[in-house]
Amino acid sequence: MIRINLLPTRQTRTQRRRRRTVIAGAAALCLAGATLAAVNVSQCRRHAALESGLAESRRVADRLRIETEVLKELEEQVRRQRRNNEAVKAWLRQRARHSRILRDLSAGAPERLWLTRYAESGGTTTIEGRATDDESIARFLRSLSRVFESARIREAGKAPGEEDLRRFVIDAGDAAAANAPAPNAAPPVAPGRKDG
Repeated sequence: MIRINLLPTRQTRTQRRRRRTVIAGAAALCLAGATLAAVNVSQCRRHAALESGLAESRRVADRLRIETEVLKELEEQVRRQRRNNEAVKAWLRQRARHSRILRDLSAGAPERLWLTRYAESGGTTTIEGRATDDESIARFLRSLSRVFESARIREAGKAPGEEDLRRFVIDAGDAAAANAPAPNAAPPVAPGRKDG
């Protein structure tokens, strides 16, 4: 008699378990691979977007750096121009000061007194002239107090070759004249600029 065992044996069960385990493992590996691939693609896209943003930021930074350098150059030019403007304004004020001094000297001179020389050097003004008498020289010296802080006669005496006239030299000074340009000095010229 032949017997056929139709019930599953241990080996058959073990093979089924192994197949199920392998299939489950393969499915888990496929799922993990798909998940990793999706994460990798997402990170690549994000990295590309960040690289693009970084490149744009670098271009903007370079453009701003160039504009900043241009702005610094312009600010330096403005500072130089302001210094030049201040120098010219000071020169113009001094020129106006010299005109005022000469006008005041002319107004303060008595009728019988003539000025022959006016010179400025290092804050000291030298005034030379002639007068018919000592009283006119004294009045003129007193009138200089309106124009200068100090005034003194350096030299006085008879004019050479002229019996009737007295010659005098007065030294006068004030703090403003120490930095003043000469009455006929040229205006300051901006560096790097040539006139003519």
